[in-house]
Amino acid sequence: MPGDPGEAEGTTSAARRLRERVLARLSPSGRGVFTILGGTAGGQALALAVAPVLSRLYSPSDFGVFTILSSLVAVVGTVSTLRFDLAIPLPKRERDAQGLVALGLISTAVTFGLTSAIVGLGGADFARAFGQSSLMPWLWFVPMTSCLMGVYLVLNQLAIRHRRYKAIGRRNLLQSAAMVATQVLAGLVGMRAGGLVLGLGVGQATSALSLVGGSGLFSADAKEGRHRDRLRAVARRYRRFPLILTASGLLNVLGLHLPVLLIAYWYGSSVAGWTGLTQRVLSLPVMLVGTAIAQVYIGELSRVVRDDPVGAARLFRVTSRRLLIVAAVPAIVLLVAGPQLFALVFGAEWRTSGQYAQALAVSLAAQLVAVPVSQTLVVLERQATQLAWDIGRLALLTGTVTVCHALGASALTALWAFAASSAAAYAVSWILSRHVINAARSGPRRT
Repeated sequence: MPGDPGEAEGTTSAARRLRERVLARLSPSGRGVFTILGGTAGGQALALAVAPVLSRLYSPSDFGVFTILSSLVAVVGTVSTLRFDLAIPLPKRERDAQGLVALGLISTAVTFGLTSAIVGLGGADFARAFGQSSLMPWLWFVPMTSCLMGVYLVLNQLAIRHRRYKAIGRRNLLQSAAMVATQVLAGLVGMRAGGLVLGLGVGQATSALSLVGGSGLFSADAKEGRHRDRLRAVARRYRRFPLILTASGLLNVLGLHLPVLLIAYWYGSSVAGWTGLTQRVLSLPVMLVGTAIAQVYIGELSRVVRDDPVGAARLFRVTSRRLLIVAAVPAIVLLVAGPQLFALVFGAEWRTSGQYAQALAVSLAAQLVAVPVSQTLVVLERQATQLAWDIGRLALLTGTVTVCHALGASALTALWAFAASSAAAYAVSWILSRHVINAARSGPRRT
């Protein structure tokens, strides 16, 4: 009988048994990916479902302002921890990992103060340079949201160390839900561009708070790790992370966002808005698959590389192959029908975003394959190699956009050139990661 409680209970039990059977057949890393993917899929599906609503609540110009602000948040937030967060999964002793947590949070607090001072002294001049007088009030969200992002990055790496994949998956869902709910409500009350950046801040705060429970921040190991002598010892041991990876991380995130800021500066807020919506939509498969696999990959590689270099190389190959299969699907769809899909889903005024998506399709696929496994350079402490790549990519991408503008090329032409350069840079990143992990077979890891 339809609607019979016994039948519904039986269906639920069958689904639960199937899920348990699938998880039982997976390796620990596979179960981690599966768990994170569940939460991430829910969050990104929600973001994708709400995107057509946001495209009708906010104009391309509003998205342009948001693109500028979110790019600044990404740049500052990524390096606010001085990259101590990336070292958290590596120590054998928990007290050392908790010392790195404390160093990351202290660095984030200092960055918040410095960024607030910069906004107070030069925010108005920055807004005028972009021809966006309405930008100034919302620039104050940059220090706050960047600080929240730094706290999240630290707690997320601690969760990876503890292999708390369920908490990470839940965090992904909660972050997306809080962000899009805030953006929709702010749009309905007419907050315009500020509503989009407010949602970004609420999402970062939610993600950080969701990872506090079970983090061990108040344990005996954490208390010992925060001792002054322990902090000094840990800072010396992992000094390469702030000294080299902070610059590398800054260059890395600038390589992603500086070309977009230059496009906004040279081509106007509407073009920046079309670009921003394109990136928002295209980031979904990267967040859904790439981030989940990257988080598990770095945790598993940190464990395997100490005892089984051959197994580490095998993990790299298998992960790359799976990523390539996943990356090919959205790239082909965007190349064939990008403009039509964007016009249908987001409205006719967003058809240009579909053309931008078409241009960025191959770059998206290359990013999805290369970025997760690029964590190999971090785990094997090849910070200098990562730094050299970041310098090269930043020079290549900003140079490409600059040359296009100097030659009077259209925004669409600039994006095609940017995408081609970006795809080439990600190909080089993957080749470097493969070379480093293969070299680890024949020698000990650098210390």
